[in-house]
Amino acid sequence: MSERLLSPEDLVRITGAKRYSKQRRWFKQQFGIDVTCNGRGEVILTWVAYDALVLRAWGIEPARGRPDVDLCFD
Repeated sequence: MSERLLSPEDLVRITGAKRYSKQRRWFKQQFGIDVTCNGRGEVILTWVAYDALVLRAWGIEPARGRPDVDLCFD
């Protein structure tokens, strides 16, 4: 998945709120985090970070780092 940011439409669909303050409050209530915001108060969050938050809420730890891979050169 790309590092693309959630769009304003994505944030409304996810949180059900149009106001930035309500979106921030939703993330605090759902995930217990204070999200990063820009100077206008808009939530700044990547899809990768959001996916990790959802997995953690479900009790699934996201994969970290690179997978162990053994390369075999003959």
